[in-house]
Amino acid sequence: MDEKGSIEGLPLQLMIIGLIASLGTAVIVGWISSIETPRYIGMVEIEPQDIIVFDPDGDGIYERELNSITLKILDTAGKAVENAKILLEGEGINNEHSRFYGTTGSDGILILLDVSIEVTGSQITTIYILVSGQEIANEYRTEILVIPE
Repeated sequence: MDEKGSIEGLPLQLMIIGLIASLGTAVIVGWISSIETPRYIGMVEIEPQDIIVFDPDGDGIYERELNSITLKILDTAGKAVENAKILLEGEGINNEHSRFYGTTGSDGILILLDVSIEVTGSQITTIYILVSGQEIANEYRTEILVIPE
């Protein structure tokens, strides 16, 4: 070290700045690598895909009782999405709120039991499905057709 504060021609201040920059970069890279990437919904498997409703007495009211509607939520990598929030709503759902909702389990599946569908007239209607959640980066929308026969 000479009287100008340099080591073999390299100023001491430049060395300190380089050390601080290296440490700062290491801290930022460590922080960024700890952030989980958001998951995107890739597919929603629905059973049944369409719902056929019937008017056995000819009064113009088409209805059907379903034991269940099963929804499986998968991300873009094909993995099940746990804790996805699902909302089904539409004119055809025959309950006091015209909607059903729930949360998927660890297998990405939500089963809605005892779903009653009722529509007036022979027009095709739609039950809308919205999938969202805190760990999901996108809202996913799809639908089930309700088809009078």
